[in-house]
Amino acid sequence: MIEVLPLSSGNVIGVKINGKLLHADYEQFVPQLESLIQQYGSLRFYCEISNYQGISLRAIWDETKFDVTHCRQIERCAVVGNSSWQKWMTNMTKVLFYKADVRYFNEDQADEAWNWVNENAPCCCCGSSKTGNACK
Repeated sequence: MIEVLPLSSGNVIGVKINGKLLHADYEQFVPQLESLIQQYGSLRFYCEISNYQGISLRAIWDETKFDVTHCRQIERCAVVGNSSWQKWMTNMTKVLFYKADVRYFNEDQADEAWNWVNENAPCCCCGSSKTGNACK
């Protein structure tokens, strides 16, 4: 399941991944991402992984299509997890997302990850730079 976090704003979107990812998750989520890309030109992405139970084959295809199509439109990506394989996979994505700054954070660094993703992002209400979730 993909849950959009309520602190998401402007071109910064935060999600929580829980359980098994399915094609239905991507059918709902990808249009939201593409709308934000169309509106802002690029995205900053925060992804918190908890209780991950895998991904269906169809969802792998959905993920691959999105990644290949939009890899140049991701500015920053913070992955928050709790395992060495998640850190390894995050590092592997740097090849595809070569224009993005991609970083892995441990669960106890979630606030730091959120602040990093938001650092100097344009505010959705006034266009000024913001830190965390507040305008400067």
